[in-house]
Amino acid sequence: MTCLLIEHVISILSLNSSWPAHYEISDRAATLLHSFLYPESQRPCLFVLIGNRSKARALRELASASTGKRSAGKRGYGEIHLHLDPSAPFSGRPILFADGDFPIQQNIRPSTSGKCHEITNILLTKPKESQPKETLQAVADNIYLRLLLPFTDVFCFFALDLGGLQPLARRLAAWLDVGHPPTLPVVVPPQIIIVTEMSTADLQESQLLEHFLRLLAHETMTDPSTCFAAIRVVALLPDGHISSTARHRKLKESLMHASDQVRLQRLEVSMLFSAQHFDTFLREACSCFTEALNKPFDFIRASRIVNPPALDLKEHLTNLLTKINTIGELKNFAIPLIASSLLLDGYHPDTHREFSTRRVSRSNENAAFRPRDVFRLLYKDSCLQACRDGVHLQDPAILVLPSGSARMIEDTFSELFVTLSSRPTNIAADLHHKFFLELHHDWKAFQLDDTCLICLRRTPRYRLPCGHCICLNCIRDFGTPNEHDPWLYKLESCVFCNISTSGMVIKDRPPTAGLRLLTFDGGGVRGLATLQYLQCLQEEIGLPYPVQENFDVVFGTSGIIAIGLSICGWTIEQATENLEHYAELAFQPRSIWNTEIPLISQFLQVIDFMISYLADSRYSADNLEAALREAFGSNRSMLDYSNATRIGTCVGLPVTTIRDTSICVFTNYNGVGTRSRYHVFGPSDGSSRVPLWEMCGSAAPFYFKPKHITGLGTFQDGGLRENDPGNLALEEAAVIYPSIDEPSLVVSLGTGSSRPSDIPRMSPSRGIFQDGFIARLLRAFKLSFGSIRGHKFRSRRREGRKEQYFRFDMEFDGPEPALDDTTKMQELKTAARAAVHGSTELKRLARCIVAELFVFELDHDPSRENGKYLCTGRILCRRRANHHAFDVLMEQLSKKSIKFFVEDRPIEGLIDSSWLDLKGNFSKRVCIELVDRRSAFTIQLREGNMDPCSISGSPFTINGLVSAQELSAPFGASNHRKRMRVDLADVSYRKRQRVRA
Repeated sequence: MTCLLIEHVISILSLNSSWPAHYEISDRAATLLHSFLYPESQRPCLFVLIGNRSKARALRELASASTGKRSAGKRGYGEIHLHLDPSAPFSGRPILFADGDFPIQQNIRPSTSGKCHEITNILLTKPKESQPKETLQAVADNIYLRLLLPFTDVFCFFALDLGGLQPLARRLAAWLDVGHPPTLPVVVPPQIIIVTEMSTADLQESQLLEHFLRLLAHETMTDPSTCFAAIRVVALLPDGHISSTARHRKLKESLMHASDQVRLQRLEVSMLFSAQHFDTFLREACSCFTEALNKPFDFIRASRIVNPPALDLKEHLTNLLTKINTIGELKNFAIPLIASSLLLDGYHPDTHREFSTRRVSRSNENAAFRPRDVFRLLYKDSCLQACRDGVHLQDPAILVLPSGSARMIEDTFSELFVTLSSRPTNIAADLHHKFFLELHHDWKAFQLDDTCLICLRRTPRYRLPCGHCICLNCIRDFGTPNEHDPWLYKLESCVFCNISTSGMVIKDRPPTAGLRLLTFDGGGVRGLATLQYLQCLQEEIGLPYPVQENFDVVFGTSGIIAIGLSICGWTIEQATENLEHYAELAFQPRSIWNTEIPLISQFLQVIDFMISYLADSRYSADNLEAALREAFGSNRSMLDYSNATRIGTCVGLPVTTIRDTSICVFTNYNGVGTRSRYHVFGPSDGSSRVPLWEMCGSAAPFYFKPKHITGLGTFQDGGLRENDPGNLALEEAAVIYPSIDEPSLVVSLGTGSSRPSDIPRMSPSRGIFQDGFIARLLRAFKLSFGSIRGHKFRSRRREGRKEQYFRFDMEFDGPEPALDDTTKMQELKTAARAAVHGSTELKRLARCIVAELFVFELDHDPSRENGKYLCTGRILCRRRANHHAFDVLMEQLSKKSIKFFVEDRPIEGLIDSSWLDLKGNFSKRVCIELVDRRSAFTIQLREGNMDPCSISGSPFTINGLVSAQELSAPFGASNHRKRMRVDLADVSYRKRQRVRA
């Protein structure tokens, strides 16, 4: 029999007779359990058989397992092997047999088998109470008692293999002295069957049981019922009297009968798990076993390892409760809303549940993890703290204790669970939505900017037309996915108040995609240069949609450009025209004097400067504000629905304070995340309602007055600290998307600076006007707006990283144009186009942007077979079949003979209709073998003989893809969308895998 059918799941190792001890665990259990046809619904039972030769003979009959010389030579003392009943993959009750013994050797060889299963060697910490002479046996006892017992239906001991009833009683007494393994919730204990032989079985089993219990009582004072539901003896006829099958039939019937009783009890307390959840809990139990032998294993928390409750749940609940003024508001609005949101968090579509067709009564809340257990383990502490900090009613005559408020939340949570378990769909998101639909109209005007009112556990990112704010996760839960585009959601109405959004559309980022950054330097009218770079890039790409839609994060010291392109959705042509127009409006000088006579001209310049100094600016702020209001409107804010929401772009606008020039950032994503080096305005600052024109009013000193924003402070241009916001954008991207190590594409656009001279320019004498301290300060200030040197350094610093970095800028032979020199605008545009048009770097960037339109996703979590992982997935395109640019893109790929390469090997065949799915979307299947889950592999696009460009997110690893797609979230992903069931093709594939094995 091959090792696929008989392989260790756990081995105990002690490399010498003293600590440290080790144990090995393989992924054998996961491989077996996931080979089931329907692991989401099949509920396995586990029998642990402990013995030697008698056990081996029984195992051959019970599991059709080979335990002959070939397999016996593979195993060593201390190994626990896992066997599968042949009918298990197709049975609603798959039977697993764990085959072990009591190790007696202190030195046990490590396993060398690794082709079929991954094997992990784990160090165990020595318990304080352990004795050196019992080291190995103590570890074995803990594995059986603390690791396997919570999952086992029956422990079956073969007395003859273990030396008889007396040694067995001694061993079980040691188990009882250790005590029942602590778990949360408390599990139903397994039963024990002791197998022995006798010449006749007539009524002697009860006598043997009585004898064994007396032996056990002599060894320990602990009641056996504290660890085991029942103990029974099964006496088999001696070997050879009847056939082996007939001889062991009685044992099998006894095992099944005992299992029936245990399973019924576990069903009653909601602890009967599906194969998928059984595997996950077993793996988490192994992890906890290594951390602390005496620490209770928490099934409920283990089910939330991938998707834990919000760490800042208490803060969000407090945000809500501080707005509550009366006892009526507390009881009728806040508590039901909190309870419903916690139910939404606690019962995902894939969570452990056993919803039956019968109605669940209040006294029999056993349809899933019991709601009071869930509440007390996951939410009670946060609710208590929030009620203590947030419940302060206006009426001093009414005293509401925090414990009383928390108890009301718990009671309502349990009542809602009963309602949920009786609904046909059993989907918490539907019940939560129903709560809002039935919400009294008095509450529909209630608003929070710092907490999503839908889920109460995240900071919102979007403001709806009605004024309510919502987070991205709730968009995924309650929005409608586009039929063609899985990353595009439509929200017809506000979930909270049901007011129409007029067809609001939100773009999400593909989970496995890389991050694309675009940054704009500041520079007044010189910002026109950045628009010319983008215009040339758009022409080079040749796809009929705005070039700014190719970026996920856009930061601009030049706020009018970054916000105009991303928030307002201007085309490059519109942005260019608007910038020229608003520059003419804003840069209107106060001075009415104008002469070309040298001495008089210099004198008037001094007078003009003095007036500007006394007025704190060269230009009137009224002109700038009028231009900004015209561009962005009077009331529109960053958080409002915009073009950036529709295309999925995060926008940042840096400014600086006037006292210490600290960096602050306005964003359109409500300042989600935490930082240390700089400050991002969030809902606690009240910045979410600051109009766009005020944010952009923080202009360069000397040119305009600093902008005072009520409630926030007074600010000036962000270019004083970081005229090039590239580094700031990189830091901010890491905060917004913490799961992404680094961006895959960074494009930085400069506004030019003077070409540095090889020889320093020396002044023979210091002129009062030309070289005075004011003139020197002005020259230094102007120099800060040129950033070529810093970018050369940053480009070298990031060389060899995953990201592809592009910087486009230009150098002026003489002094760079002033920020307010509107007479140079046409000259600037011409020079900028000449600097980049047709350049090699621009062409390479265009190819990279096209490559970034493609992403790769796994079909399922790969399993290990013959020492390798077979990864199957699909290359998908961000531009879907219903997008007007899709056909143009496909035509480009075909005409330019572009090929996809997987690990430098081309995917054969022309890119034609065979690469499309049934809906016409790009979907190319890819298969690749990898030696481990951390091995990186690349998928690239190559045009002819040019350098290849990686698709978005490449290089990939199995672990990275599985995490990004949440494929390893058996209890539910971060959102409430039910995962697709495996299709027929996948089922057939899994069947073929079993046949090949």
